[in-house]
Amino acid sequence: MPRPAHASAGWGIALIVGSMLLFTLSDVFAKQLAHAMHPVQVAWLRCLGAVLLLAPVAGARPALLRTAKPRLQILRGLCLLASTTLLVAALRTLGLAEATVLVFMSPFFLTVLSALLFGDRVSRGHWAAVAVGFAGVAVVVRPGAEGLGDERLGLAVLLPILSSLCWAAGMICTRRIGSGESPVTTLVWSVVAGFAAASLAMPFHFSALDTAQLGVAAGMAVAWTAAHFCIVVAYRAYPAWQLAPFSYSQVVWSVILGYAVFAELPDAATFVGSALILSGGLLAAIPRRTARQREA
Repeated sequence: MPRPAHASAGWGIALIVGSMLLFTLSDVFAKQLAHAMHPVQVAWLRCLGAVLLLAPVAGARPALLRTAKPRLQILRGLCLLASTTLLVAALRTLGLAEATVLVFMSPFFLTVLSALLFGDRVSRGHWAAVAVGFAGVAVVVRPGAEGLGDERLGLAVLLPILSSLCWAAGMICTRRIGSGESPVTTLVWSVVAGFAAASLAMPFHFSALDTAQLGVAAGMAVAWTAAHFCIVVAYRAYPAWQLAPFSYSQVVWSVILGYAVFAELPDAATFVGSALILSGGLLAAIPRRTARQREA
């Protein structure tokens, strides 16, 4: 039945775009906290907030805690914890848009891993879409040029790239878990696994929060948890390579919020890069739609 599948693609794309906005909001909050505390504590606060938000749901429906793939669920949680910790560490030195553009190696990793591990048939159009989207990301911030000065190259630049690798690995775990389990189950397991792992390091990195920081941490946790729920729903139902190009919308969100919150002023290159990103998303949708029309 091609029509329902096509409809689900549109829903998956909407979930990805919405989740990217939520992730960017969470990163804005994280950047504000990162200068006052260790990245591990920021990541721990994200997980703690998510645990508190999900506890009533799990308490009302204990069956959601049961999973047939506990190892994959735990691995996913550890991958996402590593990803968020590395990104927060990067945000201490890099700007919001600068860190985001380097994280966007992950859609490329996702496309490659999806094809290699799952045998997904990735058309030339989809490969081109990823390339066009990544080119747009590069144009927006121009890494290695004015955005990333020589004195900050090195570990600060490697951190978001490593974060993207961990994120891609987490999304592959999401795909391996599949659609047989509730998105809430996957989210709860990932959050608890990440919280437990981060808690082991907290005695060495904890610092007290004031009232304002508690409010920022709460906003960060709510946005992050909602974003992950959208991601789980989207990736468990649709191939990663099909959704990956639409993740580039986070660059647009990071430029907008970076300007609004941190006074990062977009220039002409931002508009050129955004156009390339949108073109990549459209290019990703065209081959699939054409193929389905031929099946009808």
